Amino acid sequence: MHPEYLRSHRAKRLFRDLDDLYFQFATQLPSPLDSLAQLNSTYEGDKEERPFESLRGLNPVLVGTPWLFWDTFEGLSDQIFLLIAEAGMYYVLASIVMDHILDGQAKPIEAMALFHQVLYERGVTKYRMTFSSSSSFWGHFERLASDHLAGLSEEFVLQSEPQLIDRAALIKMAHGKVSPIVTTIVGLAEALDRTALIDPIETSLKHIAIASQLLDDIGDWKHDLQVGHMTYYLSCLAHNNSLLLTDPSSLEECQRKIDDEWLDVGQMGEVIEWLERSLEAVREVGCSIWIDYVNGYKTLANEHVKGFTARHIKRILQQLDINPSKASGSG
Repeated sequence: MHPEYLRSHRAKRLFRDLDDLYFQFATQLPSPLDSLAQLNSTYEGDKEERPFESLRGLNPVLVGTPWLFWDTFEGLSDQIFLLIAEAGMYYVLASIVMDHILDGQAKPIEAMALFHQVLYERGVTKYRMTFSSSSSFWGHFERLASDHLAGLSEEFVLQSEPQLIDRAALIKMAHGKVSPIVTTIVGLAEALDRTALIDPIETSLKHIAIASQLLDDIGDWKHDLQVGHMTYYLSCLAHNNSLLLTDPSSLEECQRKIDDEWLDVGQMGEVIEWLERSLEAVREVGCSIWIDYVNGYKTLANEHVKGFTARHIKRILQQLDINPSKASGSG
């Protein structure tokens, strides 16, 4: 889905350097943290114990954000660019681990809690090596850390006692999750002395975070229903939140609501709207790689819209006892 985002020799070299720094860090950790650092499941949340082979296996927006905005920040020296990218990498990975802990996916939870602490402290230490205590970077850092905590707390409350999630809660949680990534951008903009870039890029990242969360929720709704994980999309399907996650007939009722109202098409249209807002926010920023990245999501969303629409039309034709192939070929 995502275009190649390492488009120059220098960009590729610096990302290889970041990869090397991560694995140097991983192998120096005490047991069992060294093992956790080198397992794919630590970050991806899957159950297979596959080795974590490279940072490139992660979604680019996580630790590859400096490269997604390469044409914006390539003016930084190798040393400063890599130091901020490394700080952001540890800080964002810490947020991923915390997300898994709150989701109940982190096992063993005690070791994962320790690993989160190591990642977090490493990230903050690297930021301190870059920015003095008087730098305006730290004001943004505290603001974004507060947003991150607020988003995690909101999700924790909503999942502890599953209840319907409204649009405001969706936005709050999405903004919280993307805040550590925005922190990396703030660091790059501060180092380059182009702080005017912070607002449009932060806005773009927040918009795509909402789109990405909703896109995932639409695709995973059956699984989320089965495991009792409430989402905004499930809330749109719910008639009664107290029964939604416990009533065996809920799946059929949800599917009926999707079919009757074409809710999947409508919600995917909302995904596309958020992606368009993400693009509009950086219209005046030179960031061609990021634009390609967002457009990759738009392409995927549009493909889903076509697939959902085709399924609905086929279902309607079948209800009318019309052969879809004959209907499309009649003239």
